[in-house]
Amino acid sequence: MTITRRHLMAFGAGLALGIPGTRALASAPLHLLAPAAYGEAAFLSSLKVVARTGFDLQPLGGDDDALALLNPLPPGATAAQRAARPSLVIAAHPWLRGILWPEGAVDPLGKDGSAPASDFELAPGLRPGLAELEIGLEGHYLVGRPLRFELAAVGVDSRRVSVSALDDIGLSLIDDPVLSGRYGLVADARSLLPMAMLYCGLDPFRLQLDSELRRFEAGAHRLLERAAVVAATPAEAVAALAEGRIDLALPLGLGALAAARLAGNPHLGVAVPGRGPLAGRAAFYILDMLALPIQCPQPEAARAIFAAINSQPIVSALAHLGGLCPAAGLMAPGNADVLSGAERQALDFEAWPRLLGRCAAMALVPERRRLQPVLDAAIAARK
Repeated sequence: MTITRRHLMAFGAGLALGIPGTRALASAPLHLLAPAAYGEAAFLSSLKVVARTGFDLQPLGGDDDALALLNPLPPGATAAQRAARPSLVIAAHPWLRGILWPEGAVDPLGKDGSAPASDFELAPGLRPGLAELEIGLEGHYLVGRPLRFELAAVGVDSRRVSVSALDDIGLSLIDDPVLSGRYGLVADARSLLPMAMLYCGLDPFRLQLDSELRRFEAGAHRLLERAAVVAATPAEAVAALAEGRIDLALPLGLGALAAARLAGNPHLGVAVPGRGPLAGRAAFYILDMLALPIQCPQPEAARAIFAAINSQPIVSALAHLGGLCPAAGLMAPGNADVLSGAERQALDFEAWPRLLGRCAAMALVPERRRLQPVLDAAIAARK
């Protein structure tokens, strides 16, 4: 066989990760079932180096879509059906642990004792820790590996909004007459509803009494009526903040604000309200996790990725997917140089322990089917 530059590069990259590079790459790529952001070439290339086979993206429109796409294949499945099966899936933690695993769509990694819980943290001292997040329903084995996270908190222009006031009185600060018409909302399908519930003083992760449902309906309409902007994307809300059209926006996280901070807006930042129904918290973090589907093609290639998920190439690719964003492995030993100094400042890296320690882990919203239409109606009423 003629040794080409491509072979040498693959071999060198494999050595950098401690993985032999002499095995031939598979001709047909394996499938990664994940949101569109994970289709960037740098990330897929880092997976290819680790697994020694290529991956392509099977786009996941939303966590709800994953269940149908990961249903077990029937006994008489064709070779084409087996080949189309995803080898890896990336989904938000509450959906993965609360839906995909109970429905038998993903395979636990450590049920045989071969995959102990990860020993790194999103932030020092964060509770619940990652090992707790990874516990399955029937034992202490892994459901998946953490990849990236984002906050669902409050983006502020610190020149106009007091972060200490948010610490003291929480989201009720929005009711200050000074902020009427000076705040924005982000119509994020995943996190606006639970944030609106927090604003109304409700725990979004439990069933609600009838009186609480009525309180939400009144509060959601009040929240929408007084908003200056209802942005379709976080980027639109950040632009409104940077241009001075609003002073506060929610839900916004570290990654959403990073580009604006890199562009010279250090006065924009993320604040976590200090009072709320979640053990005194009024914000949460959302965690993306990598999992192994059942009937996974080439499971050995997939498991190689789990073993190297905190390596610098993968963490660097995760931290720069679709722009700068927090990656779980940035706190892992050996990854101190993944971010530049400016990127660390833009992501408020040193503040992660303080911010995350005051957030609750995102969970499923059991009243979503009843309350999402109420929120949608409130959004439509102001258009």
